[in-house]
Amino acid sequence: MWHVVNTAPNAELQVSRVLGLHGLRTYTAEFRSAKHTRPGSTRDRRHRWVFPGYVFFQAGRDYSSWSHVRSAPGVRRLLEQDGAPAGVEDAVVECLRQRLTALPPDRLSTRFTPGERVVVERGPLAMVDAIVDRCLPARERVSILVHLLGRLIPVEVDSSILRAG
Repeated sequence: MWHVVNTAPNAELQVSRVLGLHGLRTYTAEFRSAKHTRPGSTRDRRHRWVFPGYVFFQAGRDYSSWSHVRSAPGVRRLLEQDGAPAGVEDAVVECLRQRLTALPPDRLSTRFTPGERVVVERGPLAMVDAIVDRCLPARERVSILVHLLGRLIPVEVDSSILRAG
């Protein structure tokens, strides 16, 4: 049975190490690096967590040292249900691992292509016509060109607020 702890910001690796020292097996779900990342570069070393701030750990049914987990450095809280540590079935975590392995390494937004006309649906630029300039390395971000003040101005937006125009 797997359990989950909520961690302090950027403490996922620290919590995993500490729980490992207590004999617990840990798993921190992570997207693979971008395909065009140079090995050893800063972008290559950056973690892309699926659930930022959460670490899965496996404890047997007879595990009783929950105070070690709750007081581990970097742990905010242990996820609980009805006053007891909440459990996640092994099959769920295994399915998560398999799906992450099957994802393509680079999940850039390919919904839009450069030069395509789009309309901004929400936000301060709502209902403005724009042209897709390029897809950005940050997942689901797009650079668009907006016609304002007599010239094209590049703006970075989330691709979810755009629709084909």
